[in-house]
Amino acid sequence: MLDAEEYDYKIELSVRLKFTREAFLRDEPDWFERLRRDISSSNLMNQYFMMRLVELGRSQPEVLKPIIDLLWRGDHPTDSLDDFAARLREQNPENFSVGGVVGFASILLLGRDPELYPPYRAQAVKKFLKLVGWADRGANGSALERYGLLLEAMDEVLRLAPQYGIALKDRLDAQGLMWTVMNVDPPSNWSAQDIAEFHSWRGDKVTADPLAAATPTRPGPFPGVESAAQAIIRPGLLLDPSPFGGGEPTWTAENAQEIYNRVILSEDLGSRSFLEKLKDQLSGAAAGVVRLAAELVALQSLPLTNLRPATKRGRVNEVLSWLPGGAPGLPPVIDDGFSAQGAFNGGQGFNQVQYKHLGWLATLIVALREADYNGAELLNDPKLLSQATLTPSYDVQAIRYSFEYMAAPWFFEPIVNRTHRVKIRDAFDGLIGGASGDDDWAIANDLHEIQQALTARDGARAEWYSEPYLHVWNGQQPAGRRAWLVRQNQGGLNMLEGWLQNGRVSTRAQHLGSPPAGSDLKAIQEAVNLGYDHVDYAERKQRAQEYYRFLTLMKPDDRVVTLHEESLYLGVITGEAEYAEHEEARLWRDVEWVDRPVPNSGLPAPLPKLLDETGVVVDLTDALTALDRLMPEPVPGDSPGEAGDPSQPPTAVVPHLRAASDDLSTSLHVAREDLQEIIDLLQTRNQIVFYGPPGTGKTFLATKIARYLTGEEHTSHITLVQFHPSYAYEDFFEGYRPASADDGHVGFALEPGPLRRIAAEAAAEGNRDKPFFLIIDEMNRGNLAKVFGELYFLLEYRNDSISLQYNPAEKFALPPNLFIIGTMNTADRSIAMVDAAIRRRFAFVELHPEDGMIRGMLAKYLEANGKSPLRAQLLDALNAEIESSDRDLMVGPSYFMRDHAETEEGLRRIWRYELLPLLEEHYFGRLDRKKVHERFGFEAILQKVHGPAVAEPVADAAPTDTDGNGLEGDQSQPGLS
Repeated sequence: MLDAEEYDYKIELSVRLKFTREAFLRDEPDWFERLRRDISSSNLMNQYFMMRLVELGRSQPEVLKPIIDLLWRGDHPTDSLDDFAARLREQNPENFSVGGVVGFASILLLGRDPELYPPYRAQAVKKFLKLVGWADRGANGSALERYGLLLEAMDEVLRLAPQYGIALKDRLDAQGLMWTVMNVDPPSNWSAQDIAEFHSWRGDKVTADPLAAATPTRPGPFPGVESAAQAIIRPGLLLDPSPFGGGEPTWTAENAQEIYNRVILSEDLGSRSFLEKLKDQLSGAAAGVVRLAAELVALQSLPLTNLRPATKRGRVNEVLSWLPGGAPGLPPVIDDGFSAQGAFNGGQGFNQVQYKHLGWLATLIVALREADYNGAELLNDPKLLSQATLTPSYDVQAIRYSFEYMAAPWFFEPIVNRTHRVKIRDAFDGLIGGASGDDDWAIANDLHEIQQALTARDGARAEWYSEPYLHVWNGQQPAGRRAWLVRQNQGGLNMLEGWLQNGRVSTRAQHLGSPPAGSDLKAIQEAVNLGYDHVDYAERKQRAQEYYRFLTLMKPDDRVVTLHEESLYLGVITGEAEYAEHEEARLWRDVEWVDRPVPNSGLPAPLPKLLDETGVVVDLTDALTALDRLMPEPVPGDSPGEAGDPSQPPTAVVPHLRAASDDLSTSLHVAREDLQEIIDLLQTRNQIVFYGPPGTGKTFLATKIARYLTGEEHTSHITLVQFHPSYAYEDFFEGYRPASADDGHVGFALEPGPLRRIAAEAAAEGNRDKPFFLIIDEMNRGNLAKVFGELYFLLEYRNDSISLQYNPAEKFALPPNLFIIGTMNTADRSIAMVDAAIRRRFAFVELHPEDGMIRGMLAKYLEANGKSPLRAQLLDALNAEIESSDRDLMVGPSYFMRDHAETEEGLRRIWRYELLPLLEEHYFGRLDRKKVHERFGFEAILQKVHGPAVAEPVADAAPTDTDGNGLEGDQSQPGLS
């Protein structure tokens, strides 16, 4: 086993390193990339050190080469270790520690003679030397002292091994034995005493509990949470008294079954909160049942990072408050656990299905008791625990994984998503010789072994949701990686054949001069102006942009593509930009091209529109995910894993909008079928306009529908702007604004407007499958041609992109997941001036009080709230008095849906200060003020509703003047009762 896990793969590595060393000594140009691949194939170097080494080797190979020369030439390489360390650390003293440098040196020496020069891993070596009493012999000394001490220790192991019946071949074999002793747990056939003594000698944390001595329970990555969970799980499984008082065990089959019956079998599907429903469900339950419920609520909440400590603590205290006599104080270890760093983010799921988690935990307890599992064995045998958690009659994976982690945090990883567990295991299983199976236990065991291997290799625990591990398993690359189209037909020359044969991509740049790679745009523009003064200034600006992309923005590991006839050729940049004299294409980079091209037809979005953009070097970064999926096999710079991983963030699409619900219909007092028609229009057109008279709820409905479609948790995905006559393109999309410069002077900076900001957010990774809404209020009050500018084109052609007014070198497209809802007031005569171009680009939906979706809205609102129908009758009478030829002057229901409209006084104020001034303006030039008031005044409309005057006085009505709001001295009109 030791050979398979430690010896053989190091010998294989040494063979590869031997060939790389020969290439190095021959001065072959690819020596560093070969060395990088060799080291990356092993688990011998800290990834952070490796990342910095790769940066140095790729950017300054001429600096690194003479340093490596010290160890790969000559007959006594270890004599140069201190010089090697000093010169390498000069390049990056912050990241190139002495221990890391010695580790790198030992890998280089492994390529010379693996039997003499074993690998060095600083943390493992220091710990081993401390255990054997050699810590004071130079474990923290110079590079030569550190590595020399390892060699001396391995020689001593070789000398002593035969006395204990251990056959070792050489120093490399001895180093493998040392690693095993430092990291591997004793076999199960050892006695409990031997296991305990071994862990004590090695310094593993063990408990004083004799029960734990058989297989010591060790803390995991989040000890605060784990200690709190153990304070609940351990007494529960062992049938000890509850940590929440009472003096009796709570984890009995009877208590758990009662919780299941009350929470699951008597499920409450109402809209109240989980705790409100749970309080009713546990009403009348025994104290032991309530305590068990509090324990299970605590276990469900403890490991979550997306809950505040106060929320976790409040949930448990709330349940405990239902005990006779009120809530007991929380044990300090559990109280501290609520404040400790959480183990994972449970997302919305852990909050939305708390009752299911509670029910599953209760079912688990029942199943454990019925199967008569031994609690002590469960606590100390991860495999048995994993089997036991599968015994309930149904499964809830997330809480099952969470419980396993909290019960044995030293073994199980805090990963509650099965897809993530499989992806992580599959991405790193090369460290353990491959996966052992696909059942839950095999995956958990593989993850445990992988964690051990990575911890030993990197000197710290692997955090799966952080770099440098995250991008390896989830398909995303570290920030900064980009993609590029370089056209192979340049100046009439077809360059593809040479690119494929030589492993390059290039651009002609005959007159560029030689600005170095990494130059800023200003320096490159100056070089272009000097060398290309014979071409138009617009072309010079375009060329500067293209050379800037090729020289500075393009990096190794970026994707690159080119087009030829009906095919798309894909590759990966592997080198920095270089100049070649006396060639048609002077500026070039190394590329590893994929063997087979991809057909142009049927490419995933947004590739087609980006490939249509003009220019020799085009930024395709927005299509990086789509390009990664087209790669038929792993390529240099990729992490292990299958191409086309479904965990990749989605490209931008028109998301499927949720259907209108009865609840939405009820809350808006609009028929569900009418709301669904609006949603269908948005789904197919992306852009609609609500138009109608004032008070028809255009902005209100637009906002409510957008909130419903984005979800209440994504209200930030909605932006509302209001147009007005002075609103311009610079306000809406982007424009120059005053800004303070570094020297204290005021200059101008290009600032994004609301459309550009929400478009960027909608196009961001992680958002591309979610709907975003831009609501434009009073849309017709702006000069639409002035506001939209060249964006007019994109409103009709969503799959295309355009050059921007203030940034012509950049292409912009409206993301397909961005929806636009405009509102227009038909009483404002400016709607007549809305041109045909806008009318063609939007679907227009009329909101009118006497027709369509809001007809009868006020009556529905009043009926739903148990109010008198009088307000609806007044609205209908008022609109009936307005001629059909003045249809756009009619009044909408929102005036009458306000709280102050419930009283006569409030209605009179609405009439006097809102409706009559509006009607005066509408009828200006046709009716004088007095006639408007006589015809449309409150009393006049009220009389039309009730008929001729009756004897009953108007309640609480004060005498009014003769301005048309009432009849002087006449209090015989009916009231509002």
